[in-house]
Amino acid sequence: MIRLSSVSSASLLVLLAACGTDTADTADTGEDTDSGEDTDTGDTGDTGEDTDTGDTDTGAPEDIAVLGDWVDNWGGGHTVSNDAWLSMGSSYEIAQYDNALGHAIAQNGADNEWSPGLWSRFDWGWSDGELLYCQTAYGAATEAEALATPAADLSSPASGCGGFPWSILRAPFVLTDGWDDSWGGTHWIDAFTWQMGDSTFAITDNEPSQYRLIAQNGADNTYNPDLWSRFDWTAGDAGSVYYCQTAYAAATEADALATPGADNGDLAGGCGGFSWTEMRSMLSINGEWADGWGGTHTINAFAWTMGTDGYAISEADDSAGWLTAQNAASNSYNPSLWSRFDWTWDSGGTLWYCQTAYAAATEADALATPAADPADPATTGCGGFSWTSMAAP
Repeated sequence: MIRLSSVSSASLLVLLAACGTDTADTADTGEDTDSGEDTDTGDTGDTGEDTDTGDTDTGAPEDIAVLGDWVDNWGGGHTVSNDAWLSMGSSYEIAQYDNALGHAIAQNGADNEWSPGLWSRFDWGWSDGELLYCQTAYGAATEAEALATPAADLSSPASGCGGFPWSILRAPFVLTDGWDDSWGGTHWIDAFTWQMGDSTFAITDNEPSQYRLIAQNGADNTYNPDLWSRFDWTAGDAGSVYYCQTAYAAATEADALATPGADNGDLAGGCGGFSWTEMRSMLSINGEWADGWGGTHTINAFAWTMGTDGYAISEADDSAGWLTAQNAASNSYNPSLWSRFDWTWDSGGTLWYCQTAYAAATEADALATPAADPADPATTGCGGFSWTSMAAP
C-alpha cells in the first residue's frame, strides 16, 4: 500500500486597529449652543441595507482533483491541469470535470496519433491507497457521448477498465534516473521499481520527506526472493546520493517498515556498521567505446578507463559536456595529476572527445583549463589538434 503525506498551505491574517481622539470635553463659554437639532450619531448600526459579506464564494470552480504531474505503472508520464490532460505525446482538452464523481470529459487533440478530434472520458479513484485512472472512452463522437459512457468499475481494479486493469498514478519519484554506484553497480529507479543490476524491488511505500522507501524483492532475485527491503537515502555533494539497503530480508512489509533507519550522520559506518553506497547519475557517454586510434574506453559516472590507464572522476557537467578526474597513480603518464575531458556530438551523431588537460597540478587547475572548441572537432579545437572520435565497439 502506498502511504501518502499531504502538505497544507497557511494564510496570513492582517488585523488593522483604528485609534480616535476624544474631543467631547470643551470649554464652557457661557453660551447655549444647543441648536435644537439631534446630532446623535452614536447608533449607526442600522442603515436599512444588508452589509453581510460573510459569503465569500467567488464562483470559481475547484481545481481538478488529479491536478499535477504523474507517472503510471506502464512508464508513461501525465500532466493534468484544469484545462488539459497531457499524456505521452497526446493531448486532451478538458471540457468538463466532476471531482465528486471522479471523471473528466475531454476532446482529443487534433494532432493525436489515435482518434484525433474525437472525445475521451477519464475516470479516477482511490483503491488500497493507490490513485487509479481509466481512459473509459477514447473515440466518442461527441462530448455528450463521452459523458454518457458508463463509468469504469473501481471495485475491480484488475479488470474494471473495459476488461483491462486500471492504471496506477504516482507522483514522480525524486530518485528517478539511471545511476552508477561506487562499487561498479548500476541502478534504474522510478516511482514503481528499484532495479539493481539483475535484481528488482517493487516499491510499495515511498516517503520522500523521510528519505526512505519499502519494496518487495523480486521473485527472481538471486538473494531473498519475495522478501522485503527498506532503502534509506541522503543527499551527497555535487548531485550524488548515498543509499543504504537497511533491510533486505524482512518477512513482511510491516517488518521492513519497522526496521530502524540508517544513520545518515555517519556515511562511513552508519549502514549497519558498513559505509553507505554513493550513487551518481549516469553520464550520456556511459558505456564501452573504441576510438579512432584503436584505443578502448569504458566510462561511467565514477571513472574513465582508457586502455590500462584510469581517471577517477571528481566533477562532471553532462549537459555542458565536461568532467574533471584525477589520473591514477599507476598511469603510464602523469600519475596522480589531474585531467579535464570535454566531449561533443556532431550533426551526424558521432561522439568526439578531447583530453583538454592531462597534467594539471590540482583539480582546480584542471577545472580552470579552457574548454576545447567544438566548432570543427574533426580538424581542430583540441589544443590545436583534432578531437578524437569514438564509436561503439
